[in-house]
Amino acid sequence: MATPGASTTPTPAAWRPTWIEWLCLAASLVLTLQYAWVLDDAYVYSRYVDNLLHLGRGLVFNEGEYVEGYSSPAWCLLLIPLRASGLDWWLLWRLLGLACAAATWALLVSLARRAAPAGARAFNTALLLLSFNYAVQSYFTSGVEAPLVQLAAVGFALYVFDPRHAPAAVLVGLAPLIRHELALPLVFALAWGWRATGRIPWLVLGAAALSLGPWLVFRIAYYADLVPNTFYLKDEVNWTRGLRYLHDTALTYGVYVLAPAFALLAFALLRSGAATKRELRLGERGVLLLSAAAVCVYVAKIGGDPRHYRYLAFPFCVAVCASQGLLECAWRTAPARLQRLAPAAALTLALGVGALHPRQLAGHPLQRSVEHLKVDEINDAQYHRLHEDLDFDPWALDAGDELLDDIALDLAWRDHALLRQGPLPIRGEYERYAQAGLHASDFDVYGEGWCVRAWKRFTQSLVHKDGLTDPILARAKVPSHRAAHKRGLKEFAGDVVRLRQRYGFRAGAVRDWVNAGDAPEWMARNVETLEAIEAKAFNRHDLFENLALLARGRLAFDPSGPGD
Repeated sequence: MATPGASTTPTPAAWRPTWIEWLCLAASLVLTLQYAWVLDDAYVYSRYVDNLLHLGRGLVFNEGEYVEGYSSPAWCLLLIPLRASGLDWWLLWRLLGLACAAATWALLVSLARRAAPAGARAFNTALLLLSFNYAVQSYFTSGVEAPLVQLAAVGFALYVFDPRHAPAAVLVGLAPLIRHELALPLVFALAWGWRATGRIPWLVLGAAALSLGPWLVFRIAYYADLVPNTFYLKDEVNWTRGLRYLHDTALTYGVYVLAPAFALLAFALLRSGAATKRELRLGERGVLLLSAAAVCVYVAKIGGDPRHYRYLAFPFCVAVCASQGLLECAWRTAPARLQRLAPAAALTLALGVGALHPRQLAGHPLQRSVEHLKVDEINDAQYHRLHEDLDFDPWALDAGDELLDDIALDLAWRDHALLRQGPLPIRGEYERYAQAGLHASDFDVYGEGWCVRAWKRFTQSLVHKDGLTDPILARAKVPSHRAAHKRGLKEFAGDVVRLRQRYGFRAGAVRDWVNAGDAPEWMARNVETLEAIEAKAFNRHDLFENLALLARGRLAFDPSGPGD
């Protein structure tokens, strides 16, 4: 079976970026820096990676407790060698953002040549719609996996239009390691690649098997689990909240207008005979839209995310890429006088997209100090940009983000003669801590819900009060008051802090507390389930023992229910 597509191979000159495409690259890089920010959750990765590299604890949040509290294995694995090179986190995240923005641009230029019919003038609609988009450019930073998600989205679109594109095929295969829900578009890609080429898409399969396969073995042997801890925390059904989350992004960026407009354009081109079905690549566009819809359904089902756009990065970018080539099909039949207006039309579209901003902001975010207001329980990135703990200069090479403040130093060193006046660089304190031969058990257990503070309190074992990294709290069936946030966990978090303070971070601690007659009722009622959860978190890294632990299932429990 022939590979889909109507165009002949473009000439070498046709592959060269146009001046508008170069302008899009410059705009993307500048906006990536101007909109740069750090999501507090990024410091979960920081604590895991620094524990591995600088403190010799392994890939853990707490010493001796094996819980996969980060959402993206691929992002975590990428951060490890970059952090080992000596880069500060704020610099590292910005450099990664710029690299992913540039790589995404290159894939979009390549996509434009494949999606347009032969001889059509390159307009590159998707590049214009994405390069000036506030949310897209914001999420090339953030410190979490969103840059890889957006890169994978464009790679997925490119693969659908050209299953022979090797880098795109590899990105598609790696996608489930970036985020678990990206296994959904992987299925679509495998089916489409097989249908389009008449062959099994071995490169996609190989990339998926060689990345996800070894990680699953590692996850079972190291964490005694099949999914990240955050999956249990966020796995709920809340369609009402999820649909509001979809609406928040769709309304902001004109999806309700642009989607019907592009659909009508495709229909008009087909009806008028200006383009054939083969030239319009309707099959490819259908696969892209179905894949985007599948991820949207999953996001809506779990109730979305507390942050504008983040969980919709993949479907949004894929849906935008589904429009690629349609304007080229229309433009080639326009009068020559009108075709000469293409640059002006492109710049107008870019300015229009660049002017859009979320409902959560009182003004345009180019002004980094613009006021933020939560809408429908959804925050924008601006909330974190403005926070005093995360307010770093995007244009400064060294923003001072690696310095420990006096509060963190006091909590970390108050019982030792090592206390000095801060602020001090955290990596220097890592070295002094290691030289002193100290361990987390030498310090009090602390309950913390703000991840940047958790990263700075590196000497202590911490119970994350929101459940991100705690296996007990993540599995508690507590209603959420907003996406992935459960106010009711705070009460139970205090009990877990007291448990760990009295009995340590070890298997059997819950049973000992219950037997002592001092445990809270919810622990006593669910002691067998909690004991099994502890066995997983404090496992011995025996693969076969851990497989037996997996047979116990998800081990969720209701703290307010009847118990085991």
